[in-house]
Amino acid sequence: MAYKLSATLAGHSSDVRGLVSQGSDLLISVSRDKTAKIWKRTGPNEFADDTTLIGHRDYVTAVEIIPPTLSSPNGTIATGSNDKNILLWDPTDPAQPLSTLKGHTSNVCALTASKDGTVLVSGSWDKTAKVWINGQCKHTLKGHEQAVWAVLVLDDGSVLTGSADNLICRWVDGELKQKYQGHTSCVRALVALPDGRFASASNDCTVRIWSLSGACETVLQGHTSFIYTLSVLPNGAIISGGEDRSVRVWKNNQCEHLIMVPSTSVWALAGLDNGDIACGTSDSRIRVFSTDPARLASAEALMVFESENASFAMNRKTMGNVDTSNLPGPERLEQPGTKDQQVIMVKSGSDVEAFQWSQNEDRWYKIGQVVDAAGQTQKKMFDGKEYDYVFDVDIQEGVPPLKLPYNVTENPYSAAQKFLEKNMMSLEHLDTVANFIIKNADGVQLGSSEQSAYADPFTGGSRYVPGQSATHGQASSGYGDPFTGGNRYVPPGSSNSQAGMGASSGYAPPSSYAINKQGNATAIVKKLCEFNDQVSQTSELALDAAQIKAIQEMASELGSNSGSGVNEAAYGALLKSAVVWPKEKRFPALDLIRLVVANSSLPITYTFNNQGFVGSIGQASGFFTLLGESSDKEALSKEDEINLMMGVRSLANALANDDGAETVWQSRKMILDALDGSWIRATNKNLVTALSALYLNMAILTAKKGDDDQGLNILSAASRFLACTDNADAQVRLLGVFGVLAKKFQLCKDSARILGDEIIVILGIQGKTDAVKQAARELGDFLR
Repeated sequence: MAYKLSATLAGHSSDVRGLVSQGSDLLISVSRDKTAKIWKRTGPNEFADDTTLIGHRDYVTAVEIIPPTLSSPNGTIATGSNDKNILLWDPTDPAQPLSTLKGHTSNVCALTASKDGTVLVSGSWDKTAKVWINGQCKHTLKGHEQAVWAVLVLDDGSVLTGSADNLICRWVDGELKQKYQGHTSCVRALVALPDGRFASASNDCTVRIWSLSGACETVLQGHTSFIYTLSVLPNGAIISGGEDRSVRVWKNNQCEHLIMVPSTSVWALAGLDNGDIACGTSDSRIRVFSTDPARLASAEALMVFESENASFAMNRKTMGNVDTSNLPGPERLEQPGTKDQQVIMVKSGSDVEAFQWSQNEDRWYKIGQVVDAAGQTQKKMFDGKEYDYVFDVDIQEGVPPLKLPYNVTENPYSAAQKFLEKNMMSLEHLDTVANFIIKNADGVQLGSSEQSAYADPFTGGSRYVPGQSATHGQASSGYGDPFTGGNRYVPPGSSNSQAGMGASSGYAPPSSYAINKQGNATAIVKKLCEFNDQVSQTSELALDAAQIKAIQEMASELGSNSGSGVNEAAYGALLKSAVVWPKEKRFPALDLIRLVVANSSLPITYTFNNQGFVGSIGQASGFFTLLGESSDKEALSKEDEINLMMGVRSLANALANDDGAETVWQSRKMILDALDGSWIRATNKNLVTALSALYLNMAILTAKKGDDDQGLNILSAASRFLACTDNADAQVRLLGVFGVLAKKFQLCKDSARILGDEIIVILGIQGKTDAVKQAARELGDFLR
């Protein structure tokens, strides 16, 4: 019997990145929502969300169950996070972590334990693995050139590590003993097999089975995109999952079962003792599949799952090499499949749909709508094979162009890699060639619709919106960028037109600070006066008529950019209202300060209550009290987010003049400490964008005044920010942070290849806007 849905576990609010099982009735999952969860079986097809483990400050990417020992008779749960830490938990009392293992300097993305529970091994983006015994780091395994994505403890006590450098290494007592070569891209997963061999999975879309002696005995092919996860069933079958939304069960070197899920990525798998399979996916769910009729989901749940699969848009690249020009019509569905789980495509009018045959039920299931597939009727011949495209690639003047064949069902990176290897060219050009394919064979983008102009939820779209540009009310085809006024962010020094994917040698990251000078000063002052009248009725904090007049006169001069109207009397009154007024009435004053500091250096030298510029802005906006170490407190109020947004913009605008840049540089440690993790609590889109702009400015400032270690500190935080946000404007700025620091410091360039390895590639292909895609692709070209 084929695998069918048994249970769907909903509880996480973001991608499920790690999953382990114990027996048949317990699962532990970790997620980008910064939590781990313990799930316990409550029925044949039901699991309950039993316990949530809260302790990490960033998304959680790895989990392992450490078997019981004399010192830990209940066993231990280990979780690894992008906060660089490993937390250990008592499964019988998980209210607080037992201890924290520190030592890694970047994301802890892999964990494994020995069968006797005495050894824990961790892998990290910092290019190392660590061997932990009794809570202490016994060995740090150094030798990989890129991130260590996978770790495994073998029965003989040796340790395997798999890395983004395409290698698998075997270590004994902390010493490198053997290298396993064969994969052509990142090694993402390792698993021990019952017969003493082990299996690995890679971004090269293959699963390889190895002997310990180093021989690659079998290559399992079937996946059509990156493979992220492996596990083993009690009968010895290997299960794999990845970016092609499939779970595959391999037995006797053949794919015996194919399970399609309605989610883009299968991040994690766990085989249960009863033969069931649990998978964690990018839609925040865990699904359990079974072949036992007694454990199948209800008929209603099966129908819902079937409907979700049927309505899921399948990218053409996940369907294998199929000629869509001669597809059969719906009448093909009247005939049975030739084997269980056979997948076919059927053309229905202008649509192409995918179906899977169920031998047991004697019927076809629709498993998705195939996009970017119909219409590829003009095939081209190359080396005796048909391709959708055969590109001419000029590599040298006067030399005939090279032929680059490509089918739309292929992964562009796989096609690019084959092209480079065939023509004996360096794989450093992989991103350039892949981006060339993506650009020239681009198809339909799902969900591409114009986004309505953003209206601030605090004040509404028809009134003064804190930080709005003077042209806010004008028609726009999308979200108006608050730093440029345009519909997308254009890095300083580049044109508004789409640039080609040029060579990395011409890469030009942002070089000018992001200064936000836009705003309707008249509307801001009007709101300030309105609040001043309200304050005067309940306290003595109101500004007098002379102070209001001074502020009005100062505001009227801001449009000239000369700053000539800025004086101590006016600015002092403005700063007073920003600091001492009730927090729900501070934002007009903070907004006006933002404009003043962008036009004058007076705020930089002005002191208020013995505090300089940075301290005053922090006090008025809550920058130092609401962010940083306070990020695990309750959600920010709307008032807090608006004030923070203005404070962050003011700090960013301080770099508009040399005095301000020097002041921010001297205060960089406390600013960066507060910024680290700030995105976790930010829900206001404009606040998220402002935070990313301040990071960009700090990166540019560090490139001018700092060293590589200071740059690496910013890069590490920016990588975690980038991995957590879907704000397109913020993504462009954070990609700019990578570019600025990588261009200046070789250490940062090397680290950027690790920290951004996955997200930069993904954004280059799936970015929500053209600006994100272009920034990611250009950065990817440069880093290669």
